[in-house]
Amino acid sequence: MELTIKEKTNPLLHRKELTGEITFAGATPSNKQLQEELAKKLGVQAELVAIKHIFGAFGGLKATFEVHVYDTKEQFDKIEPKKKEKKAEPGAAPAAPAKK
Repeated sequence: MELTIKEKTNPLLHRKELTGEITFAGATPSNKQLQEELAKKLGVQAELVAIKHIFGAFGGLKATFEVHVYDTKEQFDKIEPKKKEKKAEPGAAPAAPAKK
């Protein structure tokens, strides 16, 4: 996996806004794979990297991406939208306490 990165600093939101291109073999990398690769390359914790988009061309081995890298965990939690929890499957009964 090869990365080309363009960086823009946003001091108001205490983050770096990155755009770039990724070259890969096989399937397009997942958000988790790209997050870990960028964290390693930039020398930051993976939890401070927020992947916004990965745009891949059909049948191509290149994709472009948009990423935000925050200075602190507090800024990340304050600005980034919260991930929704997965709902229980329809038809599955809710967990009931065990009877004695």
